[in-house]
Amino acid sequence: MKPLLLLLQTVLKRMAEICIAILALLTLADVLGRYFLNISVVGAVELTEIFMVGVIFCGIVLSTVAREHVAVDLLPLPFGRLGARIFHSISQLIAAAICAVLGAASWSQAESALDYADQTTMLNLPLAPVVFFMSIMLFINTAVQLGLTWFDLRNEVRQHV
Repeated sequence: MKPLLLLLQTVLKRMAEICIAILALLTLADVLGRYFLNISVVGAVELTEIFMVGVIFCGIVLSTVAREHVAVDLLPLPFGRLGARIFHSISQLIAAAICAVLGAASWSQAESALDYADQTTMLNLPLAPVVFFMSIMLFINTAVQLGLTWFDLRNEVRQHV
């Protein structure tokens, strides 16, 4: 599982880096164009939104792989260390379920966008690929979350045997 996670991390990091670089260059071109030529980049806001989707949804999966999501204990956990492990596993399963539901909902939205040929306002770019990307990233995040939960549970059982 570890080589697959490393490959996934590498690919998603590169995708996020490319999106951020494009965002920086687009913003630079837009600002310079407005400042020196009194002309802004047509569709800059739409392109910014699309590339932000790339950064955000790659980042969600990268945060899950690195286990860097924020977690807060709202109630004292009973049963000490064992209770903490049980509640941690439950919270991971809940997070995976939520991602799966969001992935299914966004897939449905993507199909709808495809059926209606939804486009951006200025550049007439199709929206369906962006929403499909969001859905796929949510499903990948679900799989990663479940894999990490399985890995944690399996290692926990091995430690007690």
